[in-house]
Amino acid sequence: MKIEIYRENALCIVRPSGRIDLATLAEFESSLRELIETAPPKLLIDMGKVTYLAGAGLGVLLATATYLRGQASHMGIFGVSGRVREVFEVSGFGSVLNVHADELSARGEVH
Repeated sequence: MKIEIYRENALCIVRPSGRIDLATLAEFESSLRELIETAPPKLLIDMGKVTYLAGAGLGVLLATATYLRGQASHMGIFGVSGRVREVFEVSGFGSVLNVHADELSARGEVH
């Protein structure tokens, strides 16, 4: 797994790629935790290059979103497709997390 981070004023975009599974989960969680402690108040996660998402990865996303809400911050997710989209749909997390079709709509939601 690789994680790219882009900062734009009050917005931070995280672009993980590859698999988010038990082997990479700690790295993903650690990266998000470190980021939200120092990041701008608005966070977008681009899931477009994620090829696999374990259920525990959903837990990390939910915990991050919950923490940010408590800090009066916002988190949006976009680019979810294929097998990863199926995981969101089957788990019901698509309705719990702010999941958007594309980056433009996600940006509009958090701005």
